[in-house]
Amino acid sequence: MTLSTPPRCSTKIHWPMSDSSCGNLLKHVAGCINKQRETNSNQKLASLGVNGTGDVDPKEVNQLCAIWCAESARPFSALCDKSHKRILHPIIVKHLPLAKVVSQLIHMLYTAIQDNYREVLQKHTGAMYLGADAWQSPNGHDILGVVIYQLIKDGSGKIELEAMPFDFVQLAKSHTGEYLGETLRLVVEKFDVQHKICGIVTENASNNMSMVAEMKKFKWHQFKGDSQWIRCYAHLLNLIARSILKTFCNLKKNTGSNEDSAKETESKDEEPEILIRRYDEDTYINEYKYTADGKSKTSEQYDADDEVCEAELSMQDIQDLSDEDEDEDLYTLASCKQTLAKFRAIACKLLKSPNVKAEFVEICGEMNCDKPHNVERDVSTQWNSTYVQLQGVIQCEKAIIQWQKDKKYGLARQYHINKTDINLARDLVSLLELFYEQTLQVYTLGSARLTHIIVFIDEITEHLSNAIKGEGHRYPPVLQNACRVGLCLTNKYYTLTDCLPLYQIAMGMFLVPSIPYFQIAGWEKEWIIKAIWLTRKMFDLFYKPQIEPPVSSQPTSLGKHKTGNIAQLAIAAQTNQSSINPIDVWLASGLVLDDGSPINALKWWIQQKNAANLHGGLVQMALGVLSCPGENPQYNH
Repeated sequence: MTLSTPPRCSTKIHWPMSDSSCGNLLKHVAGCINKQRETNSNQKLASLGVNGTGDVDPKEVNQLCAIWCAESARPFSALCDKSHKRILHPIIVKHLPLAKVVSQLIHMLYTAIQDNYREVLQKHTGAMYLGADAWQSPNGHDILGVVIYQLIKDGSGKIELEAMPFDFVQLAKSHTGEYLGETLRLVVEKFDVQHKICGIVTENASNNMSMVAEMKKFKWHQFKGDSQWIRCYAHLLNLIARSILKTFCNLKKNTGSNEDSAKETESKDEEPEILIRRYDEDTYINEYKYTADGKSKTSEQYDADDEVCEAELSMQDIQDLSDEDEDEDLYTLASCKQTLAKFRAIACKLLKSPNVKAEFVEICGEMNCDKPHNVERDVSTQWNSTYVQLQGVIQCEKAIIQWQKDKKYGLARQYHINKTDINLARDLVSLLELFYEQTLQVYTLGSARLTHIIVFIDEITEHLSNAIKGEGHRYPPVLQNACRVGLCLTNKYYTLTDCLPLYQIAMGMFLVPSIPYFQIAGWEKEWIIKAIWLTRKMFDLFYKPQIEPPVSSQPTSLGKHKTGNIAQLAIAAQTNQSSINPIDVWLASGLVLDDGSPINALKWWIQQKNAANLHGGLVQMALGVLSCPGENPQYNH
């Protein structure tokens, strides 16, 4: 007796009941014609060249992980995240390196490409500028970051400004000028570009001044020391704004222990007046208490570090201060401190109570207040947080007045704001708005060149001067005195920039190339003469084309010497033609304008170079000077 068992192809297979084997079925499967037809009609992805994720060489895993972290600045610990491992290739998960190994691999990759990048820099023919900044990383390492600025051609042949991170060096000693200068020398000479460096951009710290003096001793071909040191304008903006706000602050140096500081930090929530200080004790412990070698700083060392808050911005150094009148003035210094403490108490309450914050947002919506419906907390190390906080108070004015009336929100009566407090907020916002706008502008890469700095400083000077004079809006004496402090610091850095040879050459020769313009604008005669002399000197030393006299194949004529007026005019014309100097030609030209407005000098000279109009060698010099950065945004904050 047999059973008929039909397979998928519908062919009947006889299976004897006395036989438990499946030999007949297997025999049919091996030679089934229908199965072969089905196989031929179907195609696998592999036959089309799709092989899934493909094979990953375990030897490449470390390099792939290092590049993944480095290119997007991802934390090394992200590799070990469990959710991240689920989307990785099994081979990568099996050979995943530790975070410490990834850090070492990135250093190895950087070392491997140094020779290649050195060759690229050697082929560069234009000027180069350095940017340097030292800071402490969150994990306690002191780092010196070095960036190089230069004009390069991209893949399409377009000339653009490049800011390339040059190197990061972990500092092992105290940040003295000599040590920083020697470290910078090793970085620059490692790439063999020391004779192409035309300037350096740093903050105005005292150790940077010593560093520049140390670099002058290196005898680099184009770097002559302090005359080519550009003070970072972003840092200058920060100093001026801090000096204005410091008028309303009580600055205290760190003399206590960590335990004492913690107690004071806890008390800040109970006493918002303390929050008015621009620098709290915690900030000093984190930033100033210990040097790189682990030694505690003394008060004298601290004073030397903070040259602005102690030495330069003391109210005793400012003359002609306006006298306050408590009866007549809208607000005084004491009332300003109380007002700012109120704002900070409100911000603290909204920050630490989510329920209160939610109800405050509802009130803002009912009052049709502008968004965002919040009062940001003022951070002690960022002056712009004060500006943002004041803006929040102004936007949410109606909601705050309504919100503070309800006792359930827990805001003490002494921190309730009134119309006078709002007036102070509006006045401070009007003073700080220009600083905020310029800060956003200079932190845009390439937007703040050396030639722009004086324009920015002129805006600040006019802004503060008008506030002091009361033009357009009459400020109370306390704000006028704060503006005097800021104006004093502004004038100091204006002088440092205006006397900078690089600036004089850039401003005088390549932005407004007209001596009559200088005279009409009222520039000092000595300044004009010095600017022209510096330009000629730089051109003759570094950029003047080497002209070889043509070798004539014709024999020298020994004929009779020509005389007469025609001959003398010809000789005079030849003499005048041979003595033409590109600097003289440029100075004699008129002011270059774009529909009556000033041109973008750097863009204009780039266009001249692209058009092969070299101006007798001035193009290379102009591009070298005008590409000088006015600030160093790469490592700021």
